Amino acid sequence: MATPYYTKQPVYLEDPSGNFDNILSNTKPDPVVKGPTMNVIDKPSVWVGEEGRNGYMSKPTYKQVSLGGAGAMSTPRTGYDLHGPTRLNFPFTPTISVIQSANYNSYDFDHSNFQQRAFVSHSNMELNITAPMLVRSDEEAEYVYNASVWLRSTMKMQWANDKNPGQPPPILRFNSHGIYNNIPCVVRDFTWNLDSDIDYVETNGMRVPVMNMFVLSLTVSYSPKSIRENFSVEDYLAGNLRNKGYV
Repeated sequence: MATPYYTKQPVYLEDPSGNFDNILSNTKPDPVVKGPTMNVIDKPSVWVGEEGRNGYMSKPTYKQVSLGGAGAMSTPRTGYDLHGPTRLNFPFTPTISVIQSANYNSYDFDHSNFQQRAFVSHSNMELNITAPMLVRSDEEAEYVYNASVWLRSTMKMQWANDKNPGQPPPILRFNSHGIYNNIPCVVRDFTWNLDSDIDYVETNGMRVPVMNMFVLSLTVSYSPKSIRENFSVEDYLAGNLRNKGYV
């Protein structure tokens, strides 16, 4: 059965860092190419900065390799093309609430009817996403489960048994309807309820609800270097930063 989970959707969340295994596979259009294959890191990201301080992770480069009979998914399927970056598709249009705020201090004077406000800062944009994830097959049940694992993993730092212990969670990229493009963000929280009043699909020894609601909160996050070199209010007003991740 054709499924929208494995093709790019108008709303999706990506991890361009290459720091996580690609457990969310994406297919190329038919005809299916020989595979499965996966783009893996050829040259790893490195820590660079001025005089060894205030470094930033450089973008890794990828090379394509054949996975043969193994892949990131728990049940590899011949014909699926696994390629970076890892992308979580929202196949059914989610509800997206955007919150932006400015912070002001108040100056209170004795015997006055009004207070003066002084600008302090602008807060990073918050995005609250409520995304339906319907399951109509074993394949889609596996995708939903893998999506939940991936979202939880993006809130964790690399640990002592990992290759890069101490490395913080990745900066993801959020895209939505062409309005928000390549927005750098981190996942603040994720909620997935296993409700009692619906049916479940049993696959690979687990049961996944046929109707799911993913609720997650994202916070926009920019590096100091990007802000210094790329942002200006004039460019923002002119629309020159719309495709550069600034909102």
